[in-house]
Amino acid sequence: MKKYRLTDQRTLLGIVSKLTATVLQERDSKQKFTLQNPVAVNDIMKSVHITITTTEPLLSKPKSLICVLKENRVELRVKPVNPYQDDLLQVYEILIEPLERSAKRANIEDISAYEFKMAQTADLGTVISIYGKTSIINQTLNQWQVHLEQTLTNYGYFIKKVQIGFYYAVDTQLMEALAASKAPYYVRDANRRIFYTDRSFFSPKKLSEIYVRSYLDSLLLNNAKSTLIFPFFSNGKVLLGYFEIISNLPDLGNPILQSNIEGPEGIGPLLTFLEQKAEEFVFQLEFAYAKDWETIIRTTPVRDISQDGRGIGMTFPAGSNIETKTLGSPVSFQMVINSSPYTFYGSLRSMKKGESDSINIGLQIFQCDKPEGMSYLSSYASNLIGEAVS
Repeated sequence: MKKYRLTDQRTLLGIVSKLTATVLQERDSKQKFTLQNPVAVNDIMKSVHITITTTEPLLSKPKSLICVLKENRVELRVKPVNPYQDDLLQVYEILIEPLERSAKRANIEDISAYEFKMAQTADLGTVISIYGKTSIINQTLNQWQVHLEQTLTNYGYFIKKVQIGFYYAVDTQLMEALAASKAPYYVRDANRRIFYTDRSFFSPKKLSEIYVRSYLDSLLLNNAKSTLIFPFFSNGKVLLGYFEIISNLPDLGNPILQSNIEGPEGIGPLLTFLEQKAEEFVFQLEFAYAKDWETIIRTTPVRDISQDGRGIGMTFPAGSNIETKTLGSPVSFQMVINSSPYTFYGSLRSMKKGESDSINIGLQIFQCDKPEGMSYLSSYASNLIGEAVS
């Protein structure tokens, strides 16, 4: 393994706090920055925020900030907290790569994955439009509606219910317009007729005033004061359906959304959370219909693994035929943890050429064949990272 991928809030905060006196360079623009005011935010994503400063005009919004320390190359993966403040960034991942001269590198080279397999990606859009909500889909829908409702409730949202629907079956002006725009939609307060239209959200001004009034009245009749409709897509970027989150209170019953919607704990972390959950939900559907599993390679080295065990990188030799596969395809592989084999399932997220015509791939991991497998992988990754970030 050649890189550590860090995602734990406490670990991220500890590292960026040590870099406040270090000059970092943006990977693409090469512009130099310093960072200050690192802070852990108690939002649904458990984020870490930093403020960046530079002596020159901002060339572009930073995506990756890099510095080289005594034994490690450190890369901060960042994104804007909100669209209105260029200097406030969220650090969502840190990559630490021991340099070739570092003694730590020799200790992490012998980790491998086994029995790497891939399946054809199911055309979910076709399956759903032809067969509708099959028993498999209905079971997944019910589980996820409960899961989303419970998770949001645990993080300070007052949720009446969560509905998951598919756009093939919509028959109202609003849902047809959302299908055409592929945008999210948020009624903050149906009683006061307040909508959220920033960040490319759908504006009700595109619908007739009479229809909007009727729609809001129907929400109030059903004792719903706010609703957020968030679209989800197949791995082929085809619009499939939506999460509809309904609350009896304005702003989903969340006081921070009500008082500071663009703040650090406002709508940004909520959208990131829903995006991640949408990816996981779509994987569950596509995995249920995956077929024709093919063994790609019997054993291959692990290049990096994220601290939460949800992301992993591998290196494939030239001629392994992995480069002909489609991004988003379901994958499975085995890893040995505590002398026991575990099979993990996920999707192919990235591919790029490495050294000597090898192919470096990145995977998103969603589940394991054993209930304890995901937590074991997370603990395993944290133990591997251990001393490297102390």
